[in-house]
Amino acid sequence: MRIVVLGGGYAGLACLARLARVLPDADRHLVDPARWHLRRTLLHETLRKPLSDLRADFAPIARRWEFRHHIAQVDWTPARLEEWSRRGELPVGRRKLAFDALVVTTGLPGVRSRPSRARPPPVPLESLTTGPGVNAFKRLAGTEERAWVVGAGASGLQCLFELAAVRPQGAPLGLVEAADTIMAAEPEGLRKAVFERLDGLDIDIRMGTRYESFGRGRIRMSADGSSLSEPAGGVLLCTGPKVERIEADSAGRVLHGSRPLAGIYAAGDCARWKDVPFDAATAQTAVRKGRHVADTVARVAEGRSPEPWDVRQLGFFMSLGPHDAVGWVFKRAALISGLPAVAAREAIEARWDLLLRGLDSFAAF
Repeated sequence: MRIVVLGGGYAGLACLARLARVLPDADRHLVDPARWHLRRTLLHETLRKPLSDLRADFAPIARRWEFRHHIAQVDWTPARLEEWSRRGELPVGRRKLAFDALVVTTGLPGVRSRPSRARPPPVPLESLTTGPGVNAFKRLAGTEERAWVVGAGASGLQCLFELAAVRPQGAPLGLVEAADTIMAAEPEGLRKAVFERLDGLDIDIRMGTRYESFGRGRIRMSADGSSLSEPAGGVLLCTGPKVERIEADSAGRVLHGSRPLAGIYAAGDCARWKDVPFDAATAQTAVRKGRHVADTVARVAEGRSPEPWDVRQLGFFMSLGPHDAVGWVFKRAALISGLPAVAAREAIEARWDLLLRGLDSFAAF
């Protein structure tokens, strides 16, 4: 049996690690354009860590989990998924890679800013995956004019707190969020704790405000039908992209209408699983879905019915700067903050490091 995983992010590698256990005799392949896996949950730390610290080469991981890595960019569309299912092969460069099961785990594309003549231009969060993007992030941190972060999700807030920790003395910050609150899916106590930390910093917070553009040293926004303009030394864009996601059932099988598409599965941020307890675009969800879809592939290969994914969120932690964090584990009302939360968050990250080194500590969860 040949299994191809398209995308080497959290879901893809979790799937391959699990496949090595449940289908050890299968011929397993990874298709990804990069030579390394990137820890995207830690992009905010690139202000104080080299980008290389967030990378893990695929070559040793492939040897540990016994799969072959093909360096290629392959983009899916609904029509292509149907064609790949019908043909049972994936075009990889100039060759065709036949498969019995294809698992799509490509994640979400980074949001792209509209073309801008502004100097410096807005910095999209996705650009922090590259050296030039990290350099632009550092220049933003060093400007004495107000630096603005657009998007008050976990990624945007973590970048904001990192900026606050390294900004020149007295250099102001701004936060723009289109919604009326931050991280609506998280407990009220956690949101309150984040706002308490923000209150201690010189941050101009604009909730219920849409970002429009940046140029000539000013950020342009709109709120309640009015246009706003404020001085700006730079803008970091941390808004999520509005893109089409793959529809899949609660076991990870890609759907064509209401029926599973033969041999095609999807997990991670690129997929929307129907009728599941939670479907957040987080690394935790990606890892757990990647593992579950591997079990689905194994059950289908053995002629058994797949089981629906029926789990609950285990917890959530976010960084509030180099030496602070907040979150919860198991009980949403039981918040952890400060150094204990930093330690808990680092322990969670360490489990992923162990997986990349060949030790699967996720088996118990």
